[in-house]
Amino acid sequence: MSSPFKPELLAPAGDLTRLTYALAYGADAVYAGQPAFSLRARENGFRNLDDLSKGIALCREKGRKFYLTSNVIARNAKVEPFQKALLAALELKPNALIVADPGMIGWLRKEAPEVELHLSVQANTTNWLTAKFWAEQGIKRIILSRELKLGEVLEIHKRVPEIELEVFVHGAVCMAMSGRCMLSDWTSHRDANQGMCNNSCRMPYRLYANQNVQGDDYINHVGSFDLQRSDAPDADPIALDEDSWGTYFMSSRDLCALDSIPELTQGGIASFKIEGRTRSVYYLSQVVSAYRRAIDAIINGETIPEASREALACTDSRGWMPGFHVGPLPQNYASTSVPSNTGYVVGLVQSVNSEGWLQIQVKNQFSVDTEIEFMDPQGMVPCNILALQNVKKEAVETLHPGTQGYVLLSKKVTNSTNDAFFAFLVAKGQTKTH
Repeated sequence: MSSPFKPELLAPAGDLTRLTYALAYGADAVYAGQPAFSLRARENGFRNLDDLSKGIALCREKGRKFYLTSNVIARNAKVEPFQKALLAALELKPNALIVADPGMIGWLRKEAPEVELHLSVQANTTNWLTAKFWAEQGIKRIILSRELKLGEVLEIHKRVPEIELEVFVHGAVCMAMSGRCMLSDWTSHRDANQGMCNNSCRMPYRLYANQNVQGDDYINHVGSFDLQRSDAPDADPIALDEDSWGTYFMSSRDLCALDSIPELTQGGIASFKIEGRTRSVYYLSQVVSAYRRAIDAIINGETIPEASREALACTDSRGWMPGFHVGPLPQNYASTSVPSNTGYVVGLVQSVNSEGWLQIQVKNQFSVDTEIEFMDPQGMVPCNILALQNVKKEAVETLHPGTQGYVLLSKKVTNSTNDAFFAFLVAKGQTKTH
């Protein structure tokens, strides 16, 4: 059965380049950090008002929305600079502000009552009564805490239908899921968010290669590890994952709520949010494409397409978990790096000439005999490399990262618009840096 309600797909925009790729691959809206006053201040590619103005203009031109993340919880010294910066940013007319500080929210309701306000996940909204309170304060949308089960999310919408709800569906999360620590719950099943924290983060630990090997000398192992309280030898050890990159204790698995899309859509949730303002344009493009296809399929009464799962499999991750949407609590946070198992980017396509030669920015080394897929917003298509040229247009057998080059494919490639290309060349079935 098709759904009469179409949720928004909201993508991260770490800079103008990522913004354009997010829109090209199907995002209905993007969110970007306000310079100096978002929680990604050091990694924010929007450095000034001019950058914001360009981003907002691009979204407006394409009929999409731009949300400005201004979710710092200000201390006294930042209050007045924050207020000044907010008023300047509002002159650019973003579609909404994402805010967390109650004082700033009250001030904005008086100074700029016409501005649409979205409540940041940092405000930790976990129940319908809190949602109702914020609705009465003039908040248009709440970004719910990640800790909520699917049924809890749907109940909030049912009890407070007058306010829009936004949920995270994909991307990295930390042990402090929404600014609240989950470590105690994981190690001892005592939920700190319910007043039962056992201060796990402050306890001393010793790390052993396994439970039966103890000693003072550190041994570099790859494999299964256990963490045990040195002041409580009778306590059960905590299993850890370790690979060649190190030991993972505080690093949660990545969220992938693809299978919750049907219920969230049917439940009337307004916006599905992807995390990742600092991830690569390739990662962003694949993930946005995956959820775009999934949402459109559900709207049309279809099941989640296999192409969505294939697109996500093309990205690196820490291993996936469905968040708290399904399954028992607590979730399994233990994780290691999980590289893409279907390929890696060898080039970003920049243009194509009348003879079909693609000009590319080379990201990873590849050769004439490399198995290639051409990826654009329509999907991924296997093809053969007929010829390669270096930046001087000399015939070569291999292209190297950090250079420009030209590729002639067996697939006919055209670009019918004057817009950027937004395409990639992906080496099949190999693992490399994206």
